[in-house]
Amino acid sequence: MNCNIIKDLIPSYVDGICSEETAKVVEDHIQQCKTCHEYVRVMQLQPVYVQPVPEKAEKAIKPFKKINRKRYIQVFAAIAITFMITVIGGLVVQDVGVVNQIFFPKKSAVINMEEGMQEWETLKFNDENYLIYKSIFWKKKITNYANNYGDVLLRVKDSDGNIVIDEVQVPNGKSIELEGLKRNEQYFFEIKSPPGQFLINAT
Repeated sequence: MNCNIIKDLIPSYVDGICSEETAKVVEDHIQQCKTCHEYVRVMQLQPVYVQPVPEKAEKAIKPFKKINRKRYIQVFAAIAITFMITVIGGLVVQDVGVVNQIFFPKKSAVINMEEGMQEWETLKFNDENYLIYKSIFWKKKITNYANNYGDVLLRVKDSDGNIVIDEVQVPNGKSIELEGLKRNEQYFFEIKSPPGQFLINAT
């Protein structure tokens, strides 16, 4: 067989990946051909060569490895800081009264309605006989506490004594929304109710 054809087959023969028939053809040929026999011997002596990464390429890759490591650290730090701020912020809002009043404003009025009191009685929220919706977080709701003695009638006046909300019923244990009330204006709340102690919350 032609030496050029055998030389094409020798790499597969040396790697042991050719068929038995091909291996026999190559072996028969190299027993008779000194040139091809020497060619096989040289190929068998050559070690498997893995080309190393050039030094320049390694130097070029190094900064990117540092950048990736730095990016991971930054992302982890950002997550940790966000978590801490969220937890601390929640605790501050929950525990610090001033902050809580900004984000979750609430004022309460307690009134004792005695037997025979048929007139409108003024509610005093936190010892003030008026209420000002200063914060945008006010829901402008009135709640008749569930343990009160019954439903109440409510009306609201402005600073000039004009009735802006007239005789709305607030069922026991329920809330009603007060529409039309404006921010930064004084409002006076009055109620009629059965005898007993009443807790009214403004939120």
